[in-house]
Amino acid sequence: MALITGLGLRLAPILASDFPLRDGGLFVTMARDIRHASFGVPLFSTFNTGEVPFAYPPLGIYILALVPGDPIFTERWLPLLWSLLAIPAAYLLAREITDEWRASLAALIFAAMPVTWAIEGGGVTRALALVLLLLALWRVAILLRLPGLRNAALAGALAGLAVLTHPAVGPSGLVSGAVLFAFTATRRGAAFLSVAAAVGALISAPWLAVVIGRYGLDVILAGGSAHHTEETLGRLLTTGPSWIGALDFVLPLALLGLALVLHRRQWLLPGWLLLLLVVPGGEGRYAAIVWAMLAATGAAIIAEAVRSVGALRVAAAIGFAWLLVASVLAGYVQFHAIPISIRAEMVSAGRETFPGARFAVITDDPMLEAMMLDWFPTLSGRISVGTYQGLEWTNVARSDATVVLNDQIQRDEIPASADFVFRVSHGSASWEPAR
Repeated sequence: MALITGLGLRLAPILASDFPLRDGGLFVTMARDIRHASFGVPLFSTFNTGEVPFAYPPLGIYILALVPGDPIFTERWLPLLWSLLAIPAAYLLAREITDEWRASLAALIFAAMPVTWAIEGGGVTRALALVLLLLALWRVAILLRLPGLRNAALAGALAGLAVLTHPAVGPSGLVSGAVLFAFTATRRGAAFLSVAAAVGALISAPWLAVVIGRYGLDVILAGGSAHHTEETLGRLLTTGPSWIGALDFVLPLALLGLALVLHRRQWLLPGWLLLLLVVPGGEGRYAAIVWAMLAATGAAIIAEAVRSVGALRVAAAIGFAWLLVASVLAGYVQFHAIPISIRAEMVSAGRETFPGARFAVITDDPMLEAMMLDWFPTLSGRISVGTYQGLEWTNVARSDATVVLNDQIQRDEIPASADFVFRVSHGSASWEPAR
């Protein structure tokens, strides 16, 4: 049921567009760069100014490059596959932590939480990272219960692959693994967990060695610290743990479950959630499985109460319908693509201007801003002076300065370095020489 629900919810926004949702332009360009390099590792991506180092964890991008055909088409569908695989992975982890009934309910809640979907173009890395991390933590939980070389090797391999997929995996994975160990600590478990860590390090070490050798350690530190805790916590407070907002009843259910486990002095889930809330990048989809397990615990309390008055089926139907409708509405708001008319104008701007032309990209729609900055260089083949995507892998100062420059551009303060202005106003796109 969780998988079918998850498929239906995720398909709706994908089918509503003929283009990858939200972002993904950077990864499309990087996939093309990999193909042009005969699947070697290029020194820099040709994205935008050509200054983005090829330091991003490569697994998801290489898979995108390996799939035959246009990477833009692949980006529309591949994130859906990874996102669906995350649902059974969430169930397996929840079953190891809780019990069969709560795990099934947690998987259903997890499947409906838009924060876990990662069906945007950039989900070629984000959704894959979520799958691998959930599977790695599942195997870590099994390893701590049944220490052994085979379990250690499998857990380590999955963890290493997760690290090779997204920069936020490392901190969230380390914290999660440490929490699981802290509540099931044995000497034998510690020994084999060390083996798993060594396997994971062995798998990720070649990529780290190449990146550090080429660009220095600062690039890794800059990219790994690009997910700011204050930003994600602000999102948590405004849209809730599911990204559903005011209609989100996962939060009250989770708080009810939290109260119960605290009353029972069961500290695993509260401690795990608390640490993920403060780890950069951990608040969102990586914490979702913990929120889902707590919400399932809260739902179990309500189920017992309504069962006693013979209203379990009615309450379950109402709860499921509420979750479904709220998720559909939130998905409609969160997941959409750049309209075809704007994309066509981007292509036209590239076709009718000289190579290396520099554009100030402006929109009056905040929902389009980040998407346009990401896709303009890929679709036009020209430079967007305010595009900051990818620059987190150069240095923090450069990335922050470009964010500030883009803020100025959105206020219609056109920098002298811009040759042209690409503008979207009231849904209509146009471009002209900068004055």
